[in-house]
Parts: sequence; structure tokens; C-alpha cells
Amino acid sequence: MKQRKALIISDFDSRIAWCNGFASRLKFLDFNITFVALNSEDDLSQRVISDNIDTFKYVESFNDLDKVFTEEYGLIVLMVGGGMYLKIYDVFKKCYQGAIYRPVIISGFNGIEDIADPQGILVRSMSDYICINSLSFFEYAQDLFNKYLLDAQLVRTGFIRDYWNKYTLDKPDSIRKVMLVLQPGILDHPKQLNYLGDKIRQYHERHPDREIIIKARGRKDIPHVNSAVEKDFYMDFWHKVASKIGSRVTVCYEETETILDEMDVVISFTSAVLIEALVLNKKVAALSDYGISKSIGNLFLIDSDLLIPFEEVLQDNFPKVNSKWKDVWCLFEPNLLDTLIIDSYRLYEMQSTKGKLPLKVGFYDEKTHPYLFLFKNEDPKDVVSSISAFKKFKNKIKWLKKYKESNNGSDYWRLF
Repeated sequence: MKQRKALIISDFDSRIAWCNGFASRLKFLDFNITFVALNSEDDLSQRVISDNIDTFKYVESFNDLDKVFTEEYGLIVLMVGGGMYLKIYDVFKKCYQGAIYRPVIISGFNGIEDIADPQGILVRSMSDYICINSLSFFEYAQDLFNKYLLDAQLVRTGFIRDYWNKYTLDKPDSIRKVMLVLQPGILDHPKQLNYLGDKIRQYHERHPDREIIIKARGRKDIPHVNSAVEKDFYMDFWHKVASKIGSRVTVCYEETETILDEMDVVISFTSAVLIEALVLNKKVAALSDYGISKSIGNLFLIDSDLLIPFEEVLQDNFPKVNSKWKDVWCLFEPNLLDTLIIDSYRLYEMQSTKGKLPLKVGFYDEKTHPYLFLFKNEDPKDVVSSISAFKKFKNKIKWLKKYKESNNGSDYWRLF
């Protein structure tokens, strides 16, 4: 019997984590899996996803991607940034325009979907299937697709991470390890950082026997999803916090999947890791100290009952998640993804008897939305290198004038 083959294309940290969850189900269903990495700076053989992948390829130009598409794959799974979808679809259409049949394309959302931002779902509208986590976003996207007569199939697969064999873990009674999940580009003004750094100091003083893990975004010195908005001093600050407090506070760059099941408590002001922690039945706190706003990214937590001030965390008063909210955001069921994979491959095979699947026509086109296609020939390597260049330029301009503490402020964690 001919082995079924799938191609996965992705680039940065949390997107790769989503792909790892997807790949583990493909592997369970006996697919041969090739992973195409658009970020050549990240050696994926050193990441947990390597356990689920048969072949790695690193692509720096779309000419290379063109060559990859000439191989025979039944499924192509895309997990990239918004504009990159349009670029890859463009290459895909050129490769398969005159082909006898084509692969089935599956895309999805690696983190927290936002019903106030239709861009994410619209750039994916040329997929055959789109994986969605949140029930509210699923309903929103269905209405949007009906309105614009888009025929991509929306599938509520729930949250996708490779915790399929771990999600029945019991919640620990004792607390030994606490993880603070950072989110670069959000709440990174020196005053905001000093505030949270001081709270971590207070926590250590209150609970000196516990380990505090400060979880960095991505791996050390490797570009990640938020690299372009991460301040140059951001991680320096957190390393300084850890060194000042003591050896039981550490900054961690390991992948979330490798350390999360060791944690007893997970706290953050916003992060998809909060959902991961709930899936693994951990104690979770979403910090409300800074308020609730779109800029913080915590609007999705409003009805969760998880939003509490750090003072409650200090006292171990952890909230119980709202069950209705959890049903909306924390669906985690491998059978849903397995069904999608099986149905998708069946659709691919049907082309041998029913003819080639037509290429999807998405919402965006070059005539109506020309700017989105202006950089369609920009190679992946240029996108990755531009992230670091843009970050350095923006930080130099924005932080040229050093921050000065107000008379009422503390200089305990002074940044400059």
C-alpha cells in the first residue's frame, strides 16, 4: 500500500508548536511527514517536533518552495504569518495550475483568535480546511464566510498542541514550580516591567521554597513571532531580576511542551500558554493588575474568571476557571483532528475518480487589495532577516532618550 504523505510549512515558535501537535496526529495515522522551515536560523532537529517529522527541509527562496511542491503530497499543512499565506498560495497556484490533481490545503490558528480582526481568517480563505479553536470565533468566521461566499471548510478542531497523551493529568495539590510566561511587545514600558519584577521579588520572599521560572518567548537568539516588537533591553531586564533575587528564580528558553507538565502554577497577563496549562489541568492565573484591553491582548479572558491581581497569587488564591468559557476556548480532543485528517486525505484521493479539485478563490486578490501582494516575491530569508533589522531600528529611535524614574518610582530594577 502506498504510504500517505503530508507536507507541513511553518516558521516561528508557537506556530511550530501547533504544527507539532498536528504532526503527532499525522504520525499516529501513519503519514510520512516532511517539514519545510521558512526560518533557516532555527535548527528544528533540536526541537521536540523532530520526534514527529521524517524529513526536514529549509527554504530560503520561493524557488526552493516551488521545487518542494513538485513532490507528491496528499496534504499540505500551512502555519505561517498572515502575508506569508498569500505568498505561498501564489506559488501553490502556479505549481498546480496545470496539474492532474493537487494536494488538499489545511491551515489554522496557533494561538488566540480575535473576532475583532478578520484579517487572520481572510488570508487563510484559499485553504480547503481551516482549523479553529474558539467556538465564538468559529461562529464569527462562519458568518463572515457566508457573507462573502467563501467556500473554505471551517472545522472546529479545538486547541492543537502535542499534549494528546498528557491532558488527563491530575492537578497537583502542592506548589513547587511556578512559571511566569512573558509576552514581548506587551507591557514592556520600564515602569510596567519594574512593577512586575517587584511582584516576582515579593513572591519569592513569601514562598522561598518554590522555584520561579520566567519563560521567555521562543528560543535564545532565534527569531520568534514577536521578535519585531521585542525591545533590546527586555530580556536583559528579566535576567537582571533573576540574578538579583537568587538561584531559585531562572529565565528559561526551553520549549513550552518540554517543561509545562512539570509546572504547578502558570501565570501571565496574556498568552496561549494559559490555555495549554488549563488543558494540562494546572493552576492558572491571568494577571489583572494592568487592566483589560485589546493592547494587552487579554480581552478573551474577560469571562474566564481567571483574571486576578498578583496579590491573590501571592496568597495562593487561585481561581476556578468558568466552565462555559472553558468549553469555548479549551476544547482538546484528538479525535476531531484525526477525523479532519482522514476526511482531507479522502478528498485528495477522490480526485482519481472525480477529477481535480478546483483551486480555491480566496477573499483577497491583487486587483482589490494590491498592497498585500506588493511583496509576494520577497523570499522567506528576507522576511526573517528584516525582523531583526526592523527591531534594532525601532528600538534605537524609540529608546534613544533614556527612561528616567519619576520621583515616586522605585529604582530597584532600574533599567538604565
